[in-house]
Amino acid sequence: MSPDPVTIPDKEEFKINEVCEITGVKPFVLRYWEQEFPELAPAKQPGGQRVYRREDVELVLRIKKLLYEEQFTVAGAKKRLAEERKASSGKLDKSTSDQVQKLRQTLAMVKRELAEIIEGLSS
Repeated sequence: MSPDPVTIPDKEEFKINEVCEITGVKPFVLRYWEQEFPELAPAKQPGGQRVYRREDVELVLRIKKLLYEEQFTVAGAKKRLAEERKASSGKLDKSTSDQVQKLRQTLAMVKRELAEIIEGLSS
């Protein structure tokens, strides 16, 4: 029997504790997966806190499904994810995809900085 589908809140950025709550994965497991799966690379704030994008949360859920439900090894899950990326690579070429990711990260950083400025002005 498959677990209930997970609903990801309608926002673009998540802190590690939010990702843990959404996915049911412990923080040390997320950090380990970041080392094993290079495509899982959350941005880090100046203080070192991880900031996950919605796509990162979706990837964590996919990795969890491969490892826990489909019983893949870490190596097998890496291979399957690579196959899935290759199959969907026709959607955007790597260069465009990288540019989109960089733009999203830059926009997220600008958004955080603007929120800090607004907070400072309202104090």
